[in-house]
Amino acid sequence: MSSIAYEQLYHLDVASLKAAADHWSDVARRYQQWGQGFSDGVVKPFDQAGWTSIDGTAMFARAQVAAAEKEFGDAVTEAKGLRAVLEDAYEELRKHKADLHELAADAKRNGVRISGTGEVSLIDPDAAGDQRRGPGGVLPSQNEERILHVQARIVLILTAAADADQSAAIALKRNTGKGGDEGFNDKTVKSVDQDESQRASKLLKKYESGEKLSPAELGELNRLMNHNQKDPEFSRMLLDDLGPEGTLRLAQDLEHERAGDGPNKDKYNNIQHALANNIATANKDKEFSDAWRKDMRAIGTERTPGSSQMYGYQTLTTLLKHGDSDEYPPRLTTGLTDDIIAAEQKHPDLWNKYDQANAGADVDPVPVMDPVDDMLGIMSRDPDTATAYLDPGDDGGNKRLEYLLNKRDWPDLEVREVYRGQEPTGDIDHIDASNTRVGLGSVLEAATTGEEAGPPHTAGQARIMRDTVELMDTAPGHEEIKPNLRQPLANCLADYTNDTHEILSGVQGSYTHEAPQEHGRGGDGLFGNQNDAHMAPNSDKLIRMMRGISEDPEAYGTMHKAETAYIAKQMEDNGGNSADSVRDPVRKGGSALGAYDAVREDVIYDKRDSANAQEDWKAKTIYHVAGTPVTMVPGIGDGAQRMLDAWTYDVSNEEKGYNNDAAAAEVADRSLKSQREMQFLVDEWANGPGMPGMDDPSVNDLQFDMRNDHTTGEKLANDAIGR
Repeated sequence: MSSIAYEQLYHLDVASLKAAADHWSDVARRYQQWGQGFSDGVVKPFDQAGWTSIDGTAMFARAQVAAAEKEFGDAVTEAKGLRAVLEDAYEELRKHKADLHELAADAKRNGVRISGTGEVSLIDPDAAGDQRRGPGGVLPSQNEERILHVQARIVLILTAAADADQSAAIALKRNTGKGGDEGFNDKTVKSVDQDESQRASKLLKKYESGEKLSPAELGELNRLMNHNQKDPEFSRMLLDDLGPEGTLRLAQDLEHERAGDGPNKDKYNNIQHALANNIATANKDKEFSDAWRKDMRAIGTERTPGSSQMYGYQTLTTLLKHGDSDEYPPRLTTGLTDDIIAAEQKHPDLWNKYDQANAGADVDPVPVMDPVDDMLGIMSRDPDTATAYLDPGDDGGNKRLEYLLNKRDWPDLEVREVYRGQEPTGDIDHIDASNTRVGLGSVLEAATTGEEAGPPHTAGQARIMRDTVELMDTAPGHEEIKPNLRQPLANCLADYTNDTHEILSGVQGSYTHEAPQEHGRGGDGLFGNQNDAHMAPNSDKLIRMMRGISEDPEAYGTMHKAETAYIAKQMEDNGGNSADSVRDPVRKGGSALGAYDAVREDVIYDKRDSANAQEDWKAKTIYHVAGTPVTMVPGIGDGAQRMLDAWTYDVSNEEKGYNNDAAAAEVADRSLKSQREMQFLVDEWANGPGMPGMDDPSVNDLQFDMRNDHTTGEKLANDAIGR
């Protein structure tokens, strides 16, 4: 690809491009006038003369006149085509020149100098910023980073300008045709986008048909796709030219390239990435999107041509996973998800996998290609869209969340039992796919938490969190949550620790009043306003969800660490320098952590048949509680951080003294018991500057209150999980 130097673009005379485009408008008008003159002065008189001849001379003459008349029309077409290309080049290069000037001005305001040839330096470098960072000084210094940032922006602008320049040059050359005896070109394009989409489509079709692209062709295709992946006109033209079936065949071929190890794998992966972005970019136009989705509905449940296994929607969502999904338009992500759900409701078990095995044989889970789950995973990159999609609304009219959590028959591995390798026994086992609900977990986390960690939450986010707790509830003793949902749901609840803390303590009026009760009594499980809402589900259901999540020790660690951090924050935010000032957060903390004791002990009890399983779970739990960074509870001050760091250090330091699961399990038994934990936090607070000290009678009295509340919290949680 040709290159453009910094000074060339900075001083580029884009006005001459505009003048050239205007000149070709004049040329088109002149040829149009000459063509009209030829028609009036030659063609019409010739036709009116009625000349005929036996030897064919008149017929030959008429053909010559018609050919000349067509040349005038072709000349107008070619002139307009050249004008269109020059106008496109003018608009693009003007933008890139303006971007470069803006960058230079912005850099100067921030103390960075860009020379006339594009060399970057600091105007007044800070000597303290010259120190390289990271282990061994492998990371650039702050001064170097400032320079590298500007240099990278220069490269991006110059590359885009060079692409625009090359695209225009190629389009101009193609628009002039072959010339010579062939005359003017009547097959010009009306824009650079049209020229490049036609060329890209031609190369993609050649590749898809099985022909090998030459290195030059592959390089050209890579450039065309990369340069135009976010261009709306190019994207629509390309998809129209490929057609829906051709797009899916191409997607299938590109996925095979990704799975292989060919010498040009990186280039084909770039093309695949760009094609996914083309689909997203084209679907930003509602009219196009409606028509394109209609075409996809017709082939989404049919096998992709060239593939004996994948259905159209499976091929499509596999492709879309490789694009910049955080920039996909909501009409694509939500509309396509709804289309696929509608299709699977008409065709049950469409995405299942099938196998057979001898009766009694163990069958390992395998992944399935679930296009609904794929789309949910894609949607999770855009939290606002995820929230809008799953929010049940004030009236509960949106049933998508209920369908996904409770009513959907999730694709699985259907295994037919056979006897002696061939005779069916009639029994069929359904085994969860190894990747089942991965996308659902991601979209639930995005929809309930938003972009920023912690509160406040919008009403929509809180409604989804509330309904997730309510919809996933099970009978006591049967708190099963699918493995791939445990960590995402733990992240969700950790983000709502300000709510779960109050729910588990069981005394805050707003929460107890609004919690739904038996027989339709109580509130609707939500309070607050549109921009600062709180969930208040039934506490028993919350505890049962926590129990199901806690089968995963890392997920348990996420929730426990968030609760500890929140308690420390509340002690700092609400407290003064007396025991009475922290009594409320300490008592509530004791009650909340009492519930965690009940949950943890129930997990351990259910593993009573295997000492190794118990020790493994405990060891992993203490590891994750000690090592989990606190990101779900923002706004922690110095005092709370000091308490948290001291407790974490105490736990991790004790853990490091042991080198096997059994010993680490003993540490977990001691360190994670909430009475010991709360006593440690209270002591750490009491020993802080200006505080009464841990041996003060008022502090001892506070510890007694905490223990009583812990007992209450643990008992209520045990009742909820049926212990």
